[in-house]
Order: sequence, then C-alpha cells, then structure tokens
Amino acid sequence: MDAPGADLFVFDFDGTLVDSAAAKRQAFYDLFPSDCAAAVTAVLQRDPDGSRHALIPEMICESGRAGLDASALVTAFGEGVRRRVTAASAVEGAEAALAWAARRGTACVFSMTPHEELQVAIVRRRWMRYLAGAWGYPNQKPKVLSDLMERYGAAPDRAIAIGDGVSDEEAARRNGCRWLKAEAGWPDRLMRM
Repeated sequence: MDAPGADLFVFDFDGTLVDSAAAKRQAFYDLFPSDCAAAVTAVLQRDPDGSRHALIPEMICESGRAGLDASALVTAFGEGVRRRVTAASAVEGAEAALAWAARRGTACVFSMTPHEELQVAIVRRRWMRYLAGAWGYPNQKPKVLSDLMERYGAAPDRAIAIGDGVSDEEAARRNGCRWLKAEAGWPDRLMRM
C-alpha cells in the first residue's frame, strides 16, 4: 500500500513514543538540592529540549552552586533516567504507528537522549524491527532529518517529523517538511493521514 503522502517518518522518542518526558523533567529537580528548583525551572524554560550535557552546567551556573560537579551530576542523571525510561509505558498506539510507518516507507527515530542510551532503550522495546535507524545526542535533530531526507530521497513534502518538543518542530521547519505534534491521540491522526 502506498504511503498517504509520505515516504519518511521520523519520530522523537521521549514524550512521543514513550511516556517519559515528565519523568525526565522531574529527574533534573531530583538531582539538585531543593533550593535550586528556581534555577532548574529557569533553565528548562529557556531550553526545554536541551541535552543534559548542556543543561546541567547551566543549572549549576544559574543556581550559583559553582562547587557542584557537572560531570558527576550528568552521570547520576543518566543512571536515574535510564531506570525511569525503562519503566515508562509506551505512548498508547505508538508501536502500532511505528509498524504502520515502516510498512508505508522508512521509519526512524531522532532524540536528544544520548545515542548509546537511545539504542539500548529501543532494543529493549524490540522496536528496531520497525526502524531503519535511530540517532541520539550529540546528533542534532535538524541535521539528522536533513541527512535522512537525502539518504532516502524524501522530498520535504514526503517527510514527516513527529514529536512533542520545540526541537522537533524546529527540525521540521528548517527542513521544510511536515510536522505532527505528538499530542494525545497522535498515533491515530498519523495513521489516518
């Protein structure tokens, strides 16, 4: 069956395929002393989709806690988040949407989750059977999307980025392709396209 107007489907991971965005956000607050909450909030408001490698040093600076070890906090954040993501449920209908996209074209994942962690998380969920690949941090979403469009010969009007964050929308905008906001019920909306 031909794809209804798309050949390339690029999915975000956290908050789109897995219900883990809130848990990851909370992990930043759990990492810092409670009197740093305002600093954590300020940094997350400025860059809600940023990598932990950039956000944690910013949070340290914003909180005025220069004595905190950014490397140790990044490592602790990663360990805590891995447990939370592993325990998180798939978004309802996400796996069906991956299978649907794979039957109609090429399905891929891009994420700000570190690349190795992303690979492990996808393998654990047995989703590689649907995907041509998955790219995590330090790969940047606009570049990943551009490279995938070139690799698979997908014109902008035949590529769809699916995600819940500003970085997903920005990647689609920069590449001139379509964007589907991963709000409640997004898998059904995708499969009706």
